[in-house]
Amino acid sequence: MLPNRPLNESLPLKFANGEQVRQFSKPCVSCGSMLHARNMHGVARLVEDHIAIAAKAHCPQCRTSFGVTCVIDCNKQVRRVILPRLLFNLYLRNLPVQDGERGPEQRLDEAAITPASPAAAPLPAGGELVARAEENVGRYQDRPIPAWIEVGGARLAFDRVAPDARIERGEYLLDGCLVYRSDSHPA
Repeated sequence: MLPNRPLNESLPLKFANGEQVRQFSKPCVSCGSMLHARNMHGVARLVEDHIAIAAKAHCPQCRTSFGVTCVIDCNKQVRRVILPRLLFNLYLRNLPVQDGERGPEQRLDEAAITPASPAAAPLPAGGELVARAEENVGRYQDRPIPAWIEVGGARLAFDRVAPDARIERGEYLLDGCLVYRSDSHPA
């Protein structure tokens, strides 16, 4: 299941006809100020020949929150979806990833740990939590880099940023780009 995240991390999405949706905005239902994809937290998915969006918008001006459910066709016409946001969101998050979409391993995800190859160290069970250090060693793409993480009782230290998501045996990929490895792993 894909996680909810700011919509700007899901865009751009490209239709089969070559058209592309790079940004998404909507006026606040309370004060009318324009909210952009970074102000909406949810999911945007390519579903057949439509982009489906189910998100919760947060207005920084008046602090109002409201649901957004819509589909955008390949001609960039936006239509409202008459489904509760929570149900539509759950449906979209459970759909398989299609061509033209970035998979979860290519997105920043708060708890995703994925191997780059089958030769990489075994991963924790899907429901296992990842503990993050409160201390950070820096920032990447405006997100903090925890000094270490703990997975399945093993503490792994931050090693490097890998924008291409490539890792070696015994390494773990966090948030799709942060590489962690055991302190005892040979360099």
